[in-house]
Amino acid sequence: MLFYIKKIFIIFIILFLVIAAIIHPQEAFDSAKSGVYTWLNIIFPALLPFFIGSELLIQLGFVRFIGFLLEPLFRPIFNVPGEGSFIFAMSVTSGYPMGVKMITELRNDHTLNKHDAQRLLSFCSTSGPLFITGAVAIGMFNNVQLGVIIALSHYLGAIITGLFFRCYKNKSILNAATTKQKQGFFKKIFENSNRSNQPFGLLFANSVKKSIETLMQIGGFIILFSVIIRLLTTLGLVHFLSSAITLLPWISFPNIQILDSLISGFFEITVGCKSLSEIHNISFIQQALFSTILISWSGLSIHAQSASLIAKTDLSFNLYLVSKLFHSLFSGMLVIILIPIMNILFYNFHLPVFLNHSNKILNTTLTYKFIFSTKLFILINLSIIFISLLFYTFFTQLNHFKHIQK
Repeated sequence: MLFYIKKIFIIFIILFLVIAAIIHPQEAFDSAKSGVYTWLNIIFPALLPFFIGSELLIQLGFVRFIGFLLEPLFRPIFNVPGEGSFIFAMSVTSGYPMGVKMITELRNDHTLNKHDAQRLLSFCSTSGPLFITGAVAIGMFNNVQLGVIIALSHYLGAIITGLFFRCYKNKSILNAATTKQKQGFFKKIFENSNRSNQPFGLLFANSVKKSIETLMQIGGFIILFSVIIRLLTTLGLVHFLSSAITLLPWISFPNIQILDSLISGFFEITVGCKSLSEIHNISFIQQALFSTILISWSGLSIHAQSASLIAKTDLSFNLYLVSKLFHSLFSGMLVIILIPIMNILFYNFHLPVFLNHSNKILNTTLTYKFIFSTKLFILINLSIIFISLLFYTFFTQLNHFKHIQK
C-alpha cells in the first residue's frame, strides 16, 4: 500500500511540474538555460580532469598504494582504510559529488568493504574551495573573510562528522596496516599497478567514457533543479512555505527573506546562497551561519546526483542523508565558535587578504578553467604522494624504534 501511495505522489509531483512549466514557459526556459550555462562553463571543465584522472588512478592501483602508505594514520582516526585519505583530498579539492563517485567506484570493485565505504560517505562529500571562496564569498557576498569562515567551518565540520561516524558498525578488526607492512614496500607497488591488466589506451578510453557519462548525468540534475526552484519561486510556493513555517509557535525568524533563502537552498545551494547575498539587512554572522549550513547540507540537487551513484552499490543513501544533516549541524556550530577567533586574527593582527585571486577563475575561458583544474589535480596528487611517503617513513621508523626498545 505504501509503495502505491509513494508512486502516486511522485506522479502527482511530475504532473504538477510539467503543468507549471507549461503555464510559465519563459521562466522554465530561462532557468534551464542558466542550468546549462552553469554546467557547461563551471562544472564540466572543473570536474572533468578530476573524474578522468581519479578513474585512471583507481584502475592503475595508485589509490590502493596511497592507502597502503596512509593506513596507519586513517584507520585509528576515522576507522577507514588509507584509501580514504585520497578520497577526502579529492573531495575537498574538486567538490561535490567527487567524493561520492570515488567511494562508489571503490565499493563496486571491492576495494572498500560496505562499512568502510559507509563511514567514508559521512565525511568525504564536501564542497570545493573554489566554489566557497570564489563563487560564494567573493562572487556573491564580496567578502573574503566570509570565505575563510565558511571553508574552515565546512571542512572541520566534515572531519568531526567522520569522527562521529567512526563508530558505525564498529568491529574488533585486525590492524590492516600491520599486515600490509609485512608484505614489503616495493612488492606492494607492483601488486597495485594496472590491476585490470588492460592496455593503458583502453583504460584511458574507458575512463573518459565513464567520466563523460557521469558529468552528463550531473548536468541533467543541475538543469532539472534549476527549473524546479525557479517554478516554485514563480508560483509563490517558496514564500508560502516560509510564511507557514513562521506561524509555528516554536520557530522565530527575524527576517522572512532568510527563510525564503534557506528553503531555496534546501533544493539548490547556489540559488540559496545567492538569495542570501541579496538580503540587505543581514548581519555577517547570519551570512556565514546560513551559507555554511546550506553548503554543508549541499541541497537536494547534489543529493540526487549522489543518490544516482549510491544506487549502483549496496550502500545506504538514507544514512548518507543523516550524515549530511550532522555535517550541516556541526559546521553551523563551528561558525559561531570561529567568528570571534577570526575577528581577533583579522582585525587585531592585520592579516593580509590572501584569497582575492580566487575570483580570477570566475571570469575566464573554458580552456583556462580546464587547464587550471588539470594543474590542480596534478599538484594535489604530487602533494598526496609526498605526504604519504613522509607518513610511511615516520611510521616505519616509529615501529623500528619500538622493536629496538623491546
